[in-house]
Amino acid sequence: MRILELKSRLLFVALVAIPGLSLAEVQPLDDQEILNVESIYKSVPTTTTRAEQESATTPESAASAVEFEATPGAPPTSVQQKVENLTDLNRLSPFREVSVIQKKYLPKTERFQLYAGAGMTTNSPWFLNLGVKVNFGYYFTESFGVELSGVFLSNSEREVAKEIRDNNNLQPEKFVNTKNYMGVDLVWAPIYGKISMLNNRIIPFDMYFSAGGGTSSTNSQESNVATLHVGLGQIFAITKAIAFRWDYSWTSFQATPFPDSATAAAPQKNAYNDLILTAGLSFFFPEAKYR
Repeated sequence: MRILELKSRLLFVALVAIPGLSLAEVQPLDDQEILNVESIYKSVPTTTTRAEQESATTPESAASAVEFEATPGAPPTSVQQKVENLTDLNRLSPFREVSVIQKKYLPKTERFQLYAGAGMTTNSPWFLNLGVKVNFGYYFTESFGVELSGVFLSNSEREVAKEIRDNNNLQPEKFVNTKNYMGVDLVWAPIYGKISMLNNRIIPFDMYFSAGGGTSSTNSQESNVATLHVGLGQIFAITKAIAFRWDYSWTSFQATPFPDSATAAAPQKNAYNDLILTAGLSFFFPEAKYR
């Protein structure tokens, strides 16, 4: 074995001593492949001076970083870029078109969501309805989930309600309005995307649609009435557990108002609608588990 090892060393020395034969030609195949890859990024920019070219080929500069220039057809760069870490490869021209596929930042599968937001009705001409909305839901997949929803509203008269009381002898407090709503919805989130904020941060978001039904408490003769509910909204991820959410809901029910006076004719049952806009924070738990 020692004789074979000695013969191999003598053969290596003899090959290196042959004129015109480079060291790369006698190196193992793996070492030659490494040299070929390094040579792609080791060229010196043509804008440098002769002195800079000579200094770029010194052992000190080669040991600290690998200099490169843009590939043919790419816009020229005046600043020499260096590759010191593996993550720096994305700055090289051959790697600029590489796509990055990331896991979803805020997954919802098998997680609960608690949403609390403040809002108001947007279609009431007589009353200013302010309140809060609380939702508690569970997502079976990234796209489908179920939510329990509760809306609690206050009612204060607008100026126009006071005018019709004074000028027309009407009682606006007997107009049907919603006090609260409780229901359950099926949630479908088919849209997922990301937006850039001031070119400084990427914010992932979901857009969802919900549909369901429940009961509304009103100041009508029936008091509690069956209600149809449809909504949509967006969830913007802040962390893996907290998100900003806005929600726009439409509720529809039928109710019978009280008569304006004892001598007035009995009013008919009518259809009523509420458009409720809310915004707040959602909290997701337990801890996120990526697929």
